[in-house]
Amino acid sequence: MASTNEQIESQVKGQTVLSEFARIVGDHGSHTAIRWLDGDDWRSMTFAELTEQAGRLATALTGLGVAHGDRVVMMLRNIMEFHVADLATMMAGATPVSIYNSSSPEQVAYLAGHCEAKIAIVEGQGFLDRFIPVADELVDLQDYVVVGTHDAEPPGRRVHAWDDLIGSDPRSLTEATEHVGPDDLATIIYTSGTTGNPKGVMLDHRNICWTLASLRESFETDNFLGQRVVSYLPMAHIAERATSHYGA
Repeated sequence: MASTNEQIESQVKGQTVLSEFARIVGDHGSHTAIRWLDGDDWRSMTFAELTEQAGRLATALTGLGVAHGDRVVMMLRNIMEFHVADLATMMAGATPVSIYNSSSPEQVAYLAGHCEAKIAIVEGQGFLDRFIPVADELVDLQDYVVVGTHDAEPPGRRVHAWDDLIGSDPRSLTEATEHVGPDDLATIIYTSGTTGNPKGVMLDHRNICWTLASLRESFETDNFLGQRVVSYLPMAHIAERATSHYGA
């Protein structure tokens, strides 16, 4: 028998994405969180290792001026660094906003400008090139973090290498969790824009936790240990985030 809305509300009361992540790390920190193909070799990261990486980036983002309520725009493929960046942004008290990798410079200008992103995390020169022509339009966006290599930069902006920022001392997940509440924005999902400019759908932590609790009821098991999920939809899509990211 399916739970009522009131029952699910009671189940997720007080929860946030970070509190649920902290619970999983505490119970299953040594379990594999992510697997990815690096050339011809498979690599993996445990939940504990993911926590440390996210904590290091969270410290770096805070050092760049990211504060509670700020937005960080991300243009990344389905790579390990996405999960680190998304969690790190929340650990810094901010809101991660993933945009579609097919976005043109004009679309990037609208999306990053609309959410008033303070920092952009992008993968390589190809995605950074989408920001360069419109950098002057993004008055709130002063810092870029690049995963991988690049050989050109937005004029008048600070550009940081991902590997350099990951060298920071990690922020405590416990401390970060205490500063994020159910009513804080977990993410903003932008619609496709087929009927005009994309609409920014604001999803708070309570919404995400409620949705995941409801989603779990549609499965025939409540034990997901050892199961694997293939990530293939864009990370800007809420279905992908719900299953392969928040679902973890």
